[in-house]
Amino acid sequence: MMRRNLLRAVRLLCLLLVLAISIGLLQENVFYHADHNRERIKGFYLEDNQSLDVVYLGASEVYSDIAPGYAYARDGITGYLFATQANTILNYKSQLKNILSRQKPALVVIELNGALYDEEDLTKEANLRNYSDNVPLDFTKIEWVAENVKENQPEYLFPFIKYHSMWSDPETDNETDEKYRKTISDDKGRGYNYLKGILNWTVSFKSPLPSMNNTLATADGKKPLEEIAEKSLRDLLEYCRSEGLDNVVFTRFPHIVTERTYSRFERNNTVADIVAEYGYDYLNFERDFAQTGLDESTDFYNFDHLNVYGQKKFTAYLTDYLKEHYGLSSHTLSEAQKDEWDACADYYDAYVMRA
Repeated sequence: MMRRNLLRAVRLLCLLLVLAISIGLLQENVFYHADHNRERIKGFYLEDNQSLDVVYLGASEVYSDIAPGYAYARDGITGYLFATQANTILNYKSQLKNILSRQKPALVVIELNGALYDEEDLTKEANLRNYSDNVPLDFTKIEWVAENVKENQPEYLFPFIKYHSMWSDPETDNETDEKYRKTISDDKGRGYNYLKGILNWTVSFKSPLPSMNNTLATADGKKPLEEIAEKSLRDLLEYCRSEGLDNVVFTRFPHIVTERTYSRFERNNTVADIVAEYGYDYLNFERDFAQTGLDESTDFYNFDHLNVYGQKKFTAYLTDYLKEHYGLSSHTLSEAQKDEWDACADYYDAYVMRA
């Protein structure tokens, strides 16, 4: 009887193991939402361990404003954009942990747009899933779900639950979805992401509203953050301080500031004060816009994002700044890594021509 029960237990465990592996494979390769966020995050996990000089963390400002392939071609600096669309500050601490679990970069540059949202955008499901759907299940993810998800927690831990019916849903069978599925597969087969996460266009935006950028250098008005945003920002800063992280720099990337978005600029001033409380630097390129050399009439594709022309200018400016003030430098690459980065630099040039 005991032997029979033991055999049953072993068979049950084997069945559960096969089921878990099958669900994992389906979740990773079939039942998922394919878009640029997944391609970017999955691409990060393809990078060789300890191979990056700098990692940029944030929202769409990061993947529109920085070009790692160009930084490599110009300065030999290897970098990656760990960023998701409308990335909320609720994600940042978990994302930083994920970065540091794979890489030991000289610098992590954290753009804090995600702390400036209203409460709806801070907790919007899509803004959380753009990150959580695309990272491995580990203790960091479990902790993130426990801290930030109030309903349907199993769906966040196991995205298969949410996407398992995609095969029968015609809305998921579209050209964009298939394009990203192919690109993600190509990246995996190649072993790296050509663009290191960028997404951009050549459009030059003409603001229909008067810009206030030339008035911001001395503007010091402040507005409070949403309560949940301030709490998450302080949690992130406390984590950095408690871990003794001295390779983290916080920043605000350039935007075209108008009367419509001036309150966001004032919340950003509050963010700068909070960051300073914890002893970290805050590089505010809204206040210091003139120093970047950007032209509002040619270098943006909308109010909040640089186009490819501005991207190259800002990448060069920020890389030089980080080299001068934080000692950022390139490290020796293996021949295989050098071949990869040479290919990425060439691909970026081709991308700019076609964007």
